[in-house]
Amino acid sequence: MRRTMISLAALVAVLVGLVVAPPGTAAPAPVGRAHLLTLADYATVYPDMDDPLRVVMRSPVFAPRGCEDQGAVVRGSSRILGSVSPASRRRSVALIDQNVVRFESKKAARLLVQRYRFFTKQCVGNVRTDDGEGGKVTLKNRAWIPPRVGDEAAGMLIGWLQDGSITWRRVLATRVGRTVSVLDVSFTEVRPPEADLVALGTLAVERLG
Repeated sequence: MRRTMISLAALVAVLVGLVVAPPGTAAPAPVGRAHLLTLADYATVYPDMDDPLRVVMRSPVFAPRGCEDQGAVVRGSSRILGSVSPASRRRSVALIDQNVVRFESKKAARLLVQRYRFFTKQCVGNVRTDDGEGGKVTLKNRAWIPPRVGDEAAGMLIGWLQDGSITWRRVLATRVGRTVSVLDVSFTEVRPPEADLVALGTLAVERLG
């Protein structure tokens, strides 16, 4: 068997090629508060949200992993979370989370949206689980295919039934280039209206640019 020899100069050239990124592949700028919806944005869709509480932090999104009832962590190259809740409990909007995640590539961003699309198409039905503390819970997974928002969109509708009461979550994932916004709206007792979340997603896309 003949062995192929490689020169020192050639070896250096190969290593440099591995270390130096080709043009156009620079890491994307991190996302920040400017990419999140503002309280004024929320008020245009949910005007009855009086004196809302808002928290902003660097946090990953917990996205569906197949049909499992627990999400898997997705971090991307940068991420930020904005969480808003009304000051008082009501039979309507109870909590809104917005995760904005930026990826190194459009392919990675598309894969995240596809996870939500797979869930809403393949995981419809009731799932018996628990709340992590021994309490019995029934998850009511329902299909929701939203209209296109941004470059693409996918959604989920999940009811959390426990002790005779139910909280409904409607989720909208929208992609703009390498960035994905995931809006998660929770309502007490009633399902979050589709049109309101789509309107909110449209505002989110405008902030992603």
